Amino acid sequence: MDPTAFFINPDTGLLRSGWRAFLFLMLARAPEIVIGLLVAALSAGASESNAAEAAFGSPAQMIPVYAFLVIWLLFLSWLCLRFLERLPLSSLGYHFHRGWWRDLLLGCGVAAVMMTVIVGLQWIGGGTRIIINPILWQSVADGRAIDWMGVWRVAGQMTGALVLFILAGSFEELLFRGYGFQTLLRAISPVIPILLLSLYFGVAHLGNPSATTVSTANTVLAGVWLSVAYLKTRSLWFATALHFTWNWMMGAFFGLPVSGLKLIDRPFLLSTSENPVWLTGGDYGSEGGLAVTAILLIATLVIWRAKWLHRAAPENESRTPDLAALQLEVRERPASDSGN
Repeated sequence: MDPTAFFINPDTGLLRSGWRAFLFLMLARAPEIVIGLLVAALSAGASESNAAEAAFGSPAQMIPVYAFLVIWLLFLSWLCLRFLERLPLSSLGYHFHRGWWRDLLLGCGVAAVMMTVIVGLQWIGGGTRIIINPILWQSVADGRAIDWMGVWRVAGQMTGALVLFILAGSFEELLFRGYGFQTLLRAISPVIPILLLSLYFGVAHLGNPSATTVSTANTVLAGVWLSVAYLKTRSLWFATALHFTWNWMMGAFFGLPVSGLKLIDRPFLLSTSENPVWLTGGDYGSEGGLAVTAILLIATLVIWRAKWLHRAAPENESRTPDLAALQLEVRERPASDSGN
């Protein structure tokens, strides 16, 4: 037996998919490890709140960091696609295929509706109170009037938050639904990559402030939701729009913590996450509550069955298993296809 067959598929001459994914994921986290070590040194001996601030910084500090990480992952993805599989970067899912803007707008709309329903459920359950940010108003002789300086400040923070969440969402989609995920899809049933990368997505958020068992389970479920979004469209535009709009609505519009982080000082609305914590998520924000669990389950099913979502480019479609492969249908695979 050829000992190199453990690493190289003799039928294709390519590194096997599991090793390709492993190599990508290890190299992908290299910059984060360096940044994490620097942050750990800076936050040594600090309180929990100060340590969290040092680790995640302000939006202005985070934007260039995430911009660098997105560029790094795009470059790494190109290297892996070009030299490990002889595929173009366009196969990753961010090319401007026909209808890409439709996927983008649909993702924004779907996520906005989802987060509005979630906060509505929290409000109905008595755990969330919502008011318009008082900075938007000023007292005058006959009542209240718009404070345009306050409007400018809120608009500025919401715009900055949008840039941050677009970059952060793109980074996480490239990491968890990008090359590593997709190269496994080209070799095995979608169920395994979805479970593996969704669990990895959940584990990656364990270090966030106020993380709980429910918040971690919801993050894993969100990974499944976003994976199904990619499989349905064969494009990252829809999943990325879902991701960044979800975070922006939660943090910049409703003023709730995003995965345990209170990043926005001047959101449009001020919302609370009070008892019952099992519904609202408490200090972690909505993602730590069961309202999110219910909506994510429903949304995943709706996206799976949606007729209004379309596949992207034929080049992606021909190399990625159809979403129907997720159904409980047993299919035999040739022995040579057991891992390329």
